[in-house]
Amino acid sequence: SANLTEYSKGLVTKIAALMKNYPDAKLRISGHTDSMGQEEDNLILSRNRAAACLNLLARKGVDKSRMSSQGFGEAKPIADNSTKVGRQKNRRVEFELYY
Repeated sequence: SANLTEYSKGLVTKIAALMKNYPDAKLRISGHTDSMGQEEDNLILSRNRAAACLNLLARKGVDKSRMSSQGFGEAKPIADNSTKVGRQKNRRVEFELYY
């Protein structure tokens, strides 16, 4: 799902505060999925996950010009997709702060 959990909303709120403390910083937001389902559907889901985070950050006051979001679908796993634990790790959004 691309809907943010309350836990995730709390993390994004902390990232918004960080961005406000570092006004010259920029943020890359990357969405990822596990390999279950159709590849194209996973790509769309990952884009939507990253966009949901970007949009919440914008609602928290972070200028959209300081952020970008991209979805990678199942292309960049960090764990083994053949296990439940691995698939959970692969369903993620990553934030990269840079100048």
